[in-house]
Amino acid sequence: MSAEDPYQLPMEALPSPEGINFWCKGPDKISSLSAKRRHELSDFLGFSLPASEGVSSGSMNFSLPTPHGTRDKGFGTVMMTRICEGDEVFVHSSDIQLLDREAVLEVLAWEPTIVFASGPPLYLSHRVPEAGKEASENALLLASDVDTLILDHHLLRSFEGYRWLKELAGKVENRVLCAAEFMGKEPELLEAQRKTLYEKMPVPSG
Repeated sequence: MSAEDPYQLPMEALPSPEGINFWCKGPDKISSLSAKRRHELSDFLGFSLPASEGVSSGSMNFSLPTPHGTRDKGFGTVMMTRICEGDEVFVHSSDIQLLDREAVLEVLAWEPTIVFASGPPLYLSHRVPEAGKEASENALLLASDVDTLILDHHLLRSFEGYRWLKELAGKVENRVLCAAEFMGKEPELLEAQRKTLYEKMPVPSG
């Protein structure tokens, strides 16, 4: 980032982009903050970042713009990625939050063995009431058809989300777990403890 806080990576720490390929979400239907970051990163690198939606490149495929959460709610779009290596097909479904059935069906059409997705934002149920029931139905559909389903991001911003994950895991024979568990680590749920941790370890200003 160009205006990083003490816990974020400054752009100056990036290695030389020479010889590196970029596949990026395009500038359409993204938040003003994302657009600002995209512009700043392009300026820093010295070239325009590509728009990769709908592109295939070797063993990788990129989705067309996919709803960022609930469709037609004005939250913009994201780009999903499929990577094939031997018999394994890994899909990073980005921040779909399991709130759009069409997006989940698109993931399944890619025939993945492993899916890494953002779970629903249960901590925002007052703003996203469909985060519970609709996400549960979509998550169960996905978990029933994929060998390994990794759910993280929004879901683990609350302890309720981790309980939701464990309940889902108990309904299917396939593996359903968070990213820490996939890496063989104990989940710490730092964001669920954000208020307490900021009180104990305030972020310095300036």
